[in-house]
Amino acid sequence: MNLIYLSYVLVFTLICLALFLLLKLNPFITEQNPLKKRRMDLVGTKLKIAERISIRFETLFRQTRCTTRKFVIMILISVAGGFVAGTLLFDNTSLAAVMAVCMFPAPYFYLTVRSSTAAREEIEGLENTMSIITNAYAGNDDIIKAVETYVEEKNRYIPEHLRIPTPFDEFVSEIRFINPNVEHGLYRLAAKVKNRYFTEWVKTLILCHHDRRLKFALFPIIKAMNDAKSMQIESDSMMVKVWRDYLMTAGLMFSVIPMMRFSNAEWFSLLTRTSIGKFLIILMLLTALATAFYVMKATKPSNR
Repeated sequence: MNLIYLSYVLVFTLICLALFLLLKLNPFITEQNPLKKRRMDLVGTKLKIAERISIRFETLFRQTRCTTRKFVIMILISVAGGFVAGTLLFDNTSLAAVMAVCMFPAPYFYLTVRSSTAAREEIEGLENTMSIITNAYAGNDDIIKAVETYVEEKNRYIPEHLRIPTPFDEFVSEIRFINPNVEHGLYRLAAKVKNRYFTEWVKTLILCHHDRRLKFALFPIIKAMNDAKSMQIESDSMMVKVWRDYLMTAGLMFSVIPMMRFSNAEWFSLLTRTSIGKFLIILMLLTALATAFYVMKATKPSNR
């Protein structure tokens, strides 16, 4: 019996090692974000975690044209599907419940991948928008008027009933009618547009709000964004390839269990009925979920 347990542990260790090597994961190396080196000591203007999460889902729903009701239905279907699949795969209610919980973020992964196309279309016009606002700000030294200039130019030839509100329209409305704090409004604007060049540009605008002499630092950021656009297509194709490899690896990892059910019923019973066997399966499920979040983070577009 001890030999069987040791074989389980050895097989699980080898599978995890293969998964880490395939995805090139290294828990001892942390990627440094260059934006973190430029943190600004501005008190009371940065967004709270709840506000960031709310803006993230609002942006995700806007890009994918998904509603909150549809998202909730997708979650319920994912959880139910995970429970049914776990029941068929493990023939154990408790393991099926764990698998259902692990399937809870599946709709978020799906919408995130689906939103990449819409985000790319938005980013294509973002450089022109940033250029217009920067030129206007360089002339009038007023951030709000510069954004209003862009909004008015954008809506000049569009009938009112066909106008689609953008984050810049919302920024002007929030500053004029809700909260006059320009720094807080700029942080909200940066959170609505997931682009690292745009985030750096907004942070530079915040610095310009305190020192207008820094306004000429906005132009190099726009130029750097233009240079990075050519890498976007290659990044998107790489994202599809990495997700495909991840799903194939996860599928192969869990396919061992139903194969064991038909080839060796005693081993399958030990894996799904004993405490150490259940622990190994739960660890496999949690590993698959954690690596899914890592893949989502690693495959985001190069300019985001």
